[in-house]
Amino acid sequence: MLRVTGWITAGMLATAPLAAEARCIDAFMTGLAEFEAGQQTSKPSFRINELLVLCFVPQQSGYVAIFDAPIKGDFQQLYPNALSHPEGQTSAEVSAGERYCFGTRETFPLYHPPEEGVGLGKISIALTSREEDQLAEEDYAIPGQKVSRQKMQLHLGAYQRSQAKCAARDVTYLDYRITQ
Repeated sequence: MLRVTGWITAGMLATAPLAAEARCIDAFMTGLAEFEAGQQTSKPSFRINELLVLCFVPQQSGYVAIFDAPIKGDFQQLYPNALSHPEGQTSAEVSAGERYCFGTRETFPLYHPPEEGVGLGKISIALTSREEDQLAEEDYAIPGQKVSRQKMQLHLGAYQRSQAKCAARDVTYLDYRITQ
C-alpha cells in the first residue's frame, strides 16, 4: 500500500491534459525520477521507498477520490488526504481536461514503506458527477483515510470501468508491483 507523508506546498498540480487513449479518466503512475525526465506512462513496478508520481485527467468535471488497495487489508485513501485537505474532505472537485498530479515536488510525497512489504497493489481513481455519489463519511473505518475492503468493493461495484464515454460513476484502476 502506498503511503502519503511529509510535506505539502501545493494541494495539486494542474497542467495540460495527458496525451493518452480516450477514456473518461486517463491516468498513469511512474517514479518521480522518470516523471521529472518526462515519462508520462505507467511503470509496472516500483522499489520499496521509491518516490512515485500519480497523474490523471478526468474528461468530465466532478468529484474524485483516490484509493490504494494492497493484496490484503483495507483500502487507504491517497487523495484527498490530511495534507491536501486539512478540513477532512473525502472527495475533491476536479475540472474536465485538467491534469492532476500527486507525488511531485510541489505536492505531497507518495511511496511504499518497507514495513508494508512487497507484492501487488491497485490504485482506484473514482470519479463521480455528483459529490453525494462518493463514499459517505460513515462508510470509512477512519474518515478520509481507511475503508474496509468489503465496503470499498461494494462501493466500486456501482461504478463503470472508465471508457470513452463518461458515466455518472467512473473508475480507473492502475495495477502495480512493489519489489525490494
